[in-house]
Amino acid sequence: MTTELLSQITDELGTVLEKPVAEKLAQVMVSVYSRLHESLVLQRLDALENALRRAHEELARRVEEQLAAHRRETDDRFRELREEFAEYRKETDRRFVELREAQQQMYAEFQEYRKETDRRFVELREAQQQMYAEFQEYRKQTDDRFRELREEFAEYRKETDRRFLELREELQDLRKETDRRFLELREEFQEFRKETDERFRELAETVRLTQEALRDLALTVKDLQKQVGGLSQTVGYVLENEAMKALPELLLRDYGLQVVGRLKRQYVLDSAGRPIEVNIFGTATRDGEQVTLIGESKSQLSKNDIDRFLHRTVEALRAVYPNILPIVVTHITSEPDAEEYARSLGVAVYYSYEF
Repeated sequence: MTTELLSQITDELGTVLEKPVAEKLAQVMVSVYSRLHESLVLQRLDALENALRRAHEELARRVEEQLAAHRRETDDRFRELREEFAEYRKETDRRFVELREAQQQMYAEFQEYRKETDRRFVELREAQQQMYAEFQEYRKQTDDRFRELREEFAEYRKETDRRFLELREELQDLRKETDRRFLELREEFQEFRKETDERFRELAETVRLTQEALRDLALTVKDLQKQVGGLSQTVGYVLENEAMKALPELLLRDYGLQVVGRLKRQYVLDSAGRPIEVNIFGTATRDGEQVTLIGESKSQLSKNDIDRFLHRTVEALRAVYPNILPIVVTHITSEPDAEEYARSLGVAVYYSYEF
């Protein structure tokens, strides 16, 4: 691709420059293009660094979400345990209330029996003792039930502590894994940053070399402009010299004008006495009428060239030479309608191949 581009630029520059100069200028332009392409690659590397940073932030966010989910699950298990214990305590309080009410009722009956008869006292006392014995037995059973409940609660608490210990160990393992992943990612980022810094240093060196190449190119272009200016001036003089030889015959053929004397290249004074350089200047006659010939030479003729010639030269001298025939000689036109435009303004156009 670079070779084809270099060849294409060399061919295009070869149309207006000498081949060695065109090749050197094309090589410099292709070199600048290649360095600009490397700059675009570095911009894409910056985009990759931003993507890695976003991935790091996304990983941290996911870890935080997982920790929050574990915390919510633990809170839900504690909440369930607290509700179960509250329900059990409520049931126990209800049974204690029932027991207290039954005891009060028995005590009221006992008082009634004692008032009713002394005879029943012995029986009632025996019954009371028996009832007391039953109550002691019931109390013992209740104590046993409380002891069993305490043991079950202690076992459940032990199991809960074990589950919390396992959860803490899992959380520690997860934290270690997360720290390890962060450490690996930081090492990768440092390595990537090191490579990026190296690429930036290479880019800085490339920019410095590019600046030096541009300075060399500026000097080359400046020299080239001098060469092209001198070449253009030489080509213009050659074109004017050939035109001065051929125009008398062509003007006689096309306009019936008989050139008087020789056509010359000289400065002509306008009405204010200012000198104006005229590429082709002379006088001709037609049917006893005198016509002033004012000509301009252009290697490539454009409509702008025609407008400048008419404004700066022809119109400036019309006050001194009212009867003027503007003439333009050229190798080629740079616009397809340039010749038609010139002739529409009364300008005679001649090509170098007519001389």
